Amino acid sequence: MLRSPLILLLLVFGVRPQHSPFSFETPDTDISQVEVVEGFNASLPCAIHSPPHDEPVLTLWYFGNNEAPVYSYDQRSGRRPEIWSDVRQIGNRAVYLAHEYPPVLVLFNVSSSDARTYSCRVDYNFSNSKVALTRLTVVVPPRSIHLRVTKATVEEGQNNDVVCSGVGGSPSPEVLWIQEGRVVDSNFSERNGVSYNSLETPASRLDGFSPFTCKVTNNDVTPPLVKLYTRNVTAGPLSVNIVLEIEPLVAGREARLLCEVRGSNPPPRIRWFRNAEQIPIDSSTVRHTRNISTSILVLDIHEQDHGSKLTCRAENPLLPTATLEDIYTLDVTYKPNVSLALGWSLKLQDLKEGNDAFFECRVDANPRPYKVTWLHEGRELEHNVREGVLVSESTLALQRVNREQSGAYRCKASNVEGDALSNPVSISIKYAPRCSVPPSLRGVALFEPTTIRCAVDADPANVTFRWTFNNSARKDSSESVSERKFTTHGLESELSYTPLSERDYGTLLCYAANSVGAQENPCSFTVISAGPPEDISDCVVGNITSHSAGVSCQAGFDGGLPQKFLLQVWDVESGVLVANVTSSRPSFTAYPLEPGFTYRAEALAFNTRGTSDPSRLLFLTLKEAAMHKSLPSMVEPSPFVWVVGVLGGALLVVGVMLMAVWWVRARERRTSGSTKTVTHIVKKENNPDLLRIDNTEESDGDDTSCGVPLKSSTNLIEDTSLELEKVPQETEAITGHAGIMHMGRTAARDSGGRGLNVGTQHRYSSSHDAPMVDYPAG
Repeated sequence: MLRSPLILLLLVFGVRPQHSPFSFETPDTDISQVEVVEGFNASLPCAIHSPPHDEPVLTLWYFGNNEAPVYSYDQRSGRRPEIWSDVRQIGNRAVYLAHEYPPVLVLFNVSSSDARTYSCRVDYNFSNSKVALTRLTVVVPPRSIHLRVTKATVEEGQNNDVVCSGVGGSPSPEVLWIQEGRVVDSNFSERNGVSYNSLETPASRLDGFSPFTCKVTNNDVTPPLVKLYTRNVTAGPLSVNIVLEIEPLVAGREARLLCEVRGSNPPPRIRWFRNAEQIPIDSSTVRHTRNISTSILVLDIHEQDHGSKLTCRAENPLLPTATLEDIYTLDVTYKPNVSLALGWSLKLQDLKEGNDAFFECRVDANPRPYKVTWLHEGRELEHNVREGVLVSESTLALQRVNREQSGAYRCKASNVEGDALSNPVSISIKYAPRCSVPPSLRGVALFEPTTIRCAVDADPANVTFRWTFNNSARKDSSESVSERKFTTHGLESELSYTPLSERDYGTLLCYAANSVGAQENPCSFTVISAGPPEDISDCVVGNITSHSAGVSCQAGFDGGLPQKFLLQVWDVESGVLVANVTSSRPSFTAYPLEPGFTYRAEALAFNTRGTSDPSRLLFLTLKEAAMHKSLPSMVEPSPFVWVVGVLGGALLVVGVMLMAVWWVRARERRTSGSTKTVTHIVKKENNPDLLRIDNTEESDGDDTSCGVPLKSSTNLIEDTSLELEKVPQETEAITGHAGIMHMGRTAARDSGGRGLNVGTQHRYSSSHDAPMVDYPAG
């Protein structure tokens, strides 16, 4: 049958013989032998050598000696070869590959009916035709495999308990028994198309772990037919072993003991005994896995179980004489039993600061504890003779106790089973009252009422209070405060106090007492005359941009009252106020500003009593870079232009700085010629705890700054709280210089060498009662 040209090309040039399971040989005769497994492809060689100088023009294939061909490959046209095959004989399963050496006829999907002798005849242009013979043998794999068990169970040494058979196949397949990759029985027989093999290997108890494999095959191409078989070998237990799942045995806990039995088939019967008395079966559970049987016994362990004999016995029901058992001696341990008591001669209610205390720790443990530690409020105590803590294994001694040693004490004993804490024994060390608030400084104006709170710690808490007042004028004498002026609430007392004269400024002392004794160091509260804050210092300008600038300063003394801080910024050229910033800290950010402008900044502190003198600064904002205003497509300047630009910018900055320095010095010269301030410190004779500040000013006109009228500080200050407590480290003195009042940290002394409590007063303008911010002109 003729094919289309495309199909012919695919068959002639696109088909190659697969690495299929066929054999190819040329014996002494002229017949080639080919063997192939059914279902695979066979390559039938046409083993003919073409004569020299001649080419085949026609190839015909025949079944044996038949006269009619079944396949032809015609090249006589000289163009594309013409292919024909007998559809009834080989159908479309054949392709002739003339380009192979020798040429082959590929027969696809071979079946058993294709087994025969094939002949090929080759015709040439000038030479005589030649004929070659090929015999095709088709191997048919076995169809199925079967196992027949003749004995359900076998004892050690028995055999012939199973037969394996393979059905079908040509030639007859071999039947093999394999164990752990080794052939143990290869004696098979064939009868009526069935091959069979009875397992003759003697049974062993290990056969239960190593199954046998029956293998049926007649070729090396198709996978063999296999089946697994595991022998059921009856055997007694090999070993019995008792193991604790959780070690050790601890009294008062539930214990789980595991009895493991190996090698018994069928699974053994497992029983437990304690001191020869059988334990109820419901106390244990049994599970079986292959040849391992496990019994888990759950027991409640007590101290009296120590030394008991526990037995696990395993019996094979089919082999009564094959019985094994294991005996385990119970070693019961337990955590320490710990108790703590105070020394027999001590009473809890009599412990006071300075007394000695003793504790005794009693421990019962098995095994003996290897460590005994002492705890105070959960913190471990260490032996320290200097601090009076004497630690031993069974006793704790505290010498000269104090109130910090009050609380719960415990002893902890440790052995191999764990740690145990004793009962807590709490002691309360009685002590006299002690101040629980720090010394404080109060700034209070005349006739201004204030409340002062005194708080103490004490045990017992039933305390009484008294208040005293003292100042430098009274020297060593103190004045008791009337009980009508303070109240008592438990461990606190509140005093209502109002300075009515300058002699009422000084130190208030609060004393408390209980049944242990009186307070040794009283609570101290210093009352001073409140005033305006000290000048801020060390102001610097940083983080300058084209539209903002940051100013940071150091705060001074707050005058005894809460203080805040003010920053004002003016444009130097126009004198316009551009920023007015209030902050709780002397740190500001001025914005928005204009790029490339020179600004004057003044920073000061203020409270409800007045303001400090301002700290003045000059700064210049950055100019915006020219390239920020250029078009995106602008050509990048050359390196020479960059160098020129940098040098020009540096010269410009230097010039601006020189002008700014010249301008500042000119203002200072004008200021020094127009304003003069003299500050006098005069001790007031009627109260040496106060200082009076006298100011003398000479001014040509109204107090202004760069043409901007000064504002009253009352317009700049927000109302703040009057409650401020501050512990003064030193007495503050006042010095005057060049129109700016500074608060120094030097202690003032009177003519007698006594320390002075200095009250700061704000400098007032000669024409106003309210305090003014003093900016020298110029």
